[in-house]
Amino acid sequence: MNSERSGKNKYDDRSTLVKTIAELSDYLYLNNAKAAINIIDELIPVCIDKTLEELRSPIIKFINQKIYRELKHAKRVSVLAGELANSLSYSHEVIKDIEIGGFMHDLGKLFIDETILYKEEYLSTEEWKTIQKHASIGASLLSMSQYSRFIPMAEQHHERWDGMGYPNGLSGSAIHFSARLISIVDAYDAMICNRSYQKCITPFLAMEEIYRCSGTQFDPDMAAVFINQFFEHSIQPDKHSRYYNNCDQFYNKKY
Repeated sequence: MNSERSGKNKYDDRSTLVKTIAELSDYLYLNNAKAAINIIDELIPVCIDKTLEELRSPIIKFINQKIYRELKHAKRVSVLAGELANSLSYSHEVIKDIEIGGFMHDLGKLFIDETILYKEEYLSTEEWKTIQKHASIGASLLSMSQYSRFIPMAEQHHERWDGMGYPNGLSGSAIHFSARLISIVDAYDAMICNRSYQKCITPFLAMEEIYRCSGTQFDPDMAAVFINQFFEHSIQPDKHSRYYNNCDQFYNKKY
């Protein structure tokens, strides 16, 4: 049966996804950026359509732990970015673009040495500069991609509202709106998930940090919507009462 007429595609078979990721791993090992980006272009719509559970495959982890880690983070950020874009009342087309951009925001990390990327100790000044390069690398990779319109999301998601971010020290509305959005959900996901260099904190404490950095690191209007969205949909007193003391300031404050 013709796969197009049956409504199926080759990635309905998990083994095809695993095989393609193995090819990507080989190209990354060879530092073949052009071949790698061609594979990534093919994988993007597949990964957007699949759930996190479908992407959390031990086989992928066995093939390449860096791809496995970044794939999970990319998917979580994509979903969170789409939810925040929806809360901001963006159009369906913009929401879909932000989901895709959220998935691709850390693309440049695939070309950063993982001994630095996942180092447990403090980074040296030079190592930190290497990590920071992932934003510019991501933008460069996307310039070779059919998804080049997402360059601002990759390049600017570590810019800060106060102009103290990288790589270009942009501030306020000079930062693309999509990158401002992604910076919030990216930071949130980084805080609530264990990393080699830090233990996770609770979602409530992460929200407290988003609030603290609103207007300095983050767009204050977007941060307010994100915080409200979280507490309107996530607070369940019977399950989360032990965290109340850390977040009392939010309960009686409407943004």
